[in-house]
Amino acid sequence: MLPKIKKIWQITPIDHVRVDLLAVELELPKPIAAILLTRGVENRAQAARFFSASLIDLPSPFLMKGMTKAVEVVLQALTNKTPVIVYGDYDVDGTTGAALLYIFLKKIGFSTIYTSQPHRLLDGYGLHLEAIKRSVPPSVLEQTPLVITVDCGISSHLQVRELQELGCAVIVTDHHQPPGELPQAEAVLNPWQKGCAFPEKHLAGVGVAFYLAMGIRKSLHTQNRFWVKGLEIPNLKSYLDLVAVGTIADMVPITGINRLLVKAGLEVLSAGVRPGFVELSRVSGIVGPRVNCEDIGFRLGPRLNAAGRMGDAGRALNLLVTEDRKRAKELAGELNTENELRKSVLETMCREAFSQAEMAVEIGEKGLIITGEGWHSGVIGIGAARIVEKFNRPTLVFTLKDGIAKGSGRSVPGVNLYGVLKERDDLFIAFGGHEAAVGLSLPVESLPALREHFQKRLSEIVTDTMFIPKVDIDWHEENGNIFEPGFLRMYEKMAPFGMGNPEPVFSAQGTADHPCEVGVNHLRFTVNFHGAILSGIGFGLGSFRSLLGTGQPLKVAFRLRRNTYRDKTTWQVEAVDFKQLSV
Repeated sequence: MLPKIKKIWQITPIDHVRVDLLAVELELPKPIAAILLTRGVENRAQAARFFSASLIDLPSPFLMKGMTKAVEVVLQALTNKTPVIVYGDYDVDGTTGAALLYIFLKKIGFSTIYTSQPHRLLDGYGLHLEAIKRSVPPSVLEQTPLVITVDCGISSHLQVRELQELGCAVIVTDHHQPPGELPQAEAVLNPWQKGCAFPEKHLAGVGVAFYLAMGIRKSLHTQNRFWVKGLEIPNLKSYLDLVAVGTIADMVPITGINRLLVKAGLEVLSAGVRPGFVELSRVSGIVGPRVNCEDIGFRLGPRLNAAGRMGDAGRALNLLVTEDRKRAKELAGELNTENELRKSVLETMCREAFSQAEMAVEIGEKGLIITGEGWHSGVIGIGAARIVEKFNRPTLVFTLKDGIAKGSGRSVPGVNLYGVLKERDDLFIAFGGHEAAVGLSLPVESLPALREHFQKRLSEIVTDTMFIPKVDIDWHEENGNIFEPGFLRMYEKMAPFGMGNPEPVFSAQGTADHPCEVGVNHLRFTVNFHGAILSGIGFGLGSFRSLLGTGQPLKVAFRLRRNTYRDKTTWQVEAVDFKQLSV
């Protein structure tokens, strides 16, 4: 039985003249040239930056507004032997960024350094003095430490002032959209703040933290302070595994500077130097010599996130900073167990949420507001993403407790969810996010007003075709064969893939055989594309089983995957959709 909702295949138009010219100029297979053109690569110089850029091409950290002051504050604290508290958000981005600064600051000579993170259930997102008080001995705050935030703090005016009233100096490093008025910290690092000349606005929080480390290192080197103290100069590349994991997990665009950082970071991660990542990779079932973006997005990231989602993110941070292999193994096992619990809690919530969503779709609601009494707040964001994936509508999911609705939202292409909700920010106790995702909380009695506004605005924005799932095809078989010599070699060089440089989707005619359902609604098969025979997997495509194995040709939309099994690596197809030739 085929799915009720058929997806629209949107085949990218090909300018064959431009593709041919670029293919000849760069000696590339035509499909690679076509995909590069859609990603803004139009000549040899741009192709060189895409394929061959190195870390020496990174821009100066001092282009970032506030960097000079931030470095000055850190170096003054180093001179005065001031304690430091690194305060990171509880997600993967904040955790990797906090780990990076903690390790780096210890390396350059800080002897008294602590980490702190908010508890998702007790504190919620952002900078919280109570979280710091739980994390450090009471005597530390009496010593007026330096507090450095990671991936949070840009809207924490009150909390920054509270810390300053205790005598603390505060440096805010963040990448979220800043409010009109910034907190009056000693220094603020955020590429989005007004007047910031830094060329990459889309750094993740860990990327901003890395640039602070880069600025500090550069100043120490310029002042010859490493030589004076007899310290080893930190190799910043060794921190890029943390940057890669945090950047990919936070789903910022993997383009420009981020692409550079992630590409180098994957090399470090694959080298298996950091005990925490080695052990987490082991329990995640990652095999093969290379760790890729998919491994981070679907294996490492969820396990690191699980600790913070279910409560205390501290174990994930401890895993990343430990140098003890035995301790890393223990913590990795705990995170794996926590992730299994997270999945169980999520599945229970999603069953109820899907039922609500189906009823809302039946009555014609343009956006979905789903509520549940006592749902775990750590999984509502994933739940919202699952609902959007299934129903293709902007979705807000709320857990209700003690008269407060705490929610998370996800959007669809064409709907600026942040913009729609910002129009009624008078309803919210807390609110933040961006076009595609938001977090918010409000009194339960305000939900009807929010629902009314949400439906009204979406009815003005969305069209019926926006609700039909789309498959964007980057290269269609009729334009040329992707299995020509040299294609797969160059295709690999297009990685790392991610936001801004998504994995291309191809379509071709073939015959699929030996279909069998694996797991829950997944499909395994083999496919023959005019003599090129590959194994295939289709996640969530179990309903297509009856279509495959008939011997009849069909159209397949797919991505290409490297699959490692028993130390043997081969190419395979990951199906996105199937169509009968008559469709």
